[in-house]
Amino acid sequence: MQTVVAGPGRAEPGRPRLVASIPALIGGLLWIPYGVFEMLRPLGEDRAYRGDRGYEVVTDGLVYRVYALPGGLALLLTSVALLRLLGRMGLPRGRARTASRTLAALAAGLAIVGLAGVLVPFDPLFTGPRIFGTLALGAAMCLAGWGLGSRPAVDGRGARLLVLGALGLFLLPLWPLVYAAELIPEMGGAATIALFGLGWVLLGVRPASAGHPIAGG
Repeated sequence: MQTVVAGPGRAEPGRPRLVASIPALIGGLLWIPYGVFEMLRPLGEDRAYRGDRGYEVVTDGLVYRVYALPGGLALLLTSVALLRLLGRMGLPRGRARTASRTLAALAAGLAIVGLAGVLVPFDPLFTGPRIFGTLALGAAMCLAGWGLGSRPAVDGRGARLLVLGALGLFLLPLWPLVYAAELIPEMGGAATIALFGLGWVLLGVRPASAGHPIAGG
């Protein structure tokens, strides 16, 4: 779904009307609180590692859902936004186009599985799909950006996809770098996830053109 973010009526000369992708905007914004909740845990701890089970057990279901739900929804919405974006960008036919769409659909599917883990709540059912779903999303964005290299988008969206996708891939080692290696402070981890979300917000806004509808779709 899309909406016009410029004022009503005809666009003023030199000021093109802008179109916003609702899934990209909402999904991008949801990455921001997820980074804060996941890294800083402002409401206290919600999980505890159980050596006899080999995974983290949820100790506070309500707090766990508050922390995890934004992440699950963010992954789902940005994956859906990428699928819609790929359908409009005119990505050349080939392996990059097929792979990027497949990976984006996989990310969306994993996000749905992860949301089930939030509702149960059962952390391995959320954390595993969140990890691999974010990895699939980042890889899909990189492939799409690379595929557009031979025919750059007018608004530079191909390059932005490539850069933002690389940041999405970096989210995979982010948790070990914060908690295991302690090379990145927790605030830095939250800022990295927020930056990924803000990138999606910017990616979701584009100039309206005759070839694209300015509402719906």
